[in-house]
Amino acid sequence: MKAYLTRITKGENSAKKWELIYWWILRLCMIGAFFDALFRLHDTQQCLQTAANLVLMFLWEIFMLFPDSKWPHYVPSYIQNFSAFGFFLASFGGAYLNFYYSIPAYDLIMHTVGGVACTIAGYEVIVCMQKRDKTKSNVSIIILGAFGFGFFAGTGWEIFEFVFDQVAPQIGDAQHWSLELAQQAAREHGIGLPNIIPARDPMRYAVIDTMEDTICNTLGGIMGWIILKLRPYHHTGKNNVNNMFD
Repeated sequence: MKAYLTRITKGENSAKKWELIYWWILRLCMIGAFFDALFRLHDTQQCLQTAANLVLMFLWEIFMLFPDSKWPHYVPSYIQNFSAFGFFLASFGGAYLNFYYSIPAYDLIMHTVGGVACTIAGYEVIVCMQKRDKTKSNVSIIILGAFGFGFFAGTGWEIFEFVFDQVAPQIGDAQHWSLELAQQAAREHGIGLPNIIPARDPMRYAVIDTMEDTICNTLGGIMGWIILKLRPYHHTGKNNVNNMFD
């Protein structure tokens, strides 16, 4: 335990004090939302979503449990500055504060930005693998792999939503499989439906929701690929990881 705490606070990839404070502010907000959903709102789906996102906000600390023979050991703490805020916006802002309904484009923006973030996260993962293996690699292949990682993450999320709603239809509406439920939530919480593309056939509402999300995930992934092509920040100048292994 002592070695683990040292790795988090004093190790090579250790977190700064302001990062720890920042993370815990977001986590405390999420804990408050969880208990409010549990005891006041009695919303099972909200509780599950908040709890899952809260666990993911500890992902960097979980990674630090891995030995140096595994790539998660090399993940820098700054990654969690962005990932924790993303989970916070999705769960606390989108679901708990109902921004998905009160701001019609909120879900599409989140998926697009998420596509960018997942692609850059894929780039960071591959760089961690380079550091673990102490090997050089072609930058174009790395960036293509990062795009593949981002696409897989976005598509994997849509698969999870479908499976969750199939397994637990009594508490699950992640895919917005019921237009009636979505319209009811819109009336109760905001000004419109989460979807931008209109569902001319109510039976196609869930398909439209999934395809909107997938399209935005992919567009975000392409944007992330372009950003990395223009600025592969771990492979330029003094930050070039390939130069570490001459």
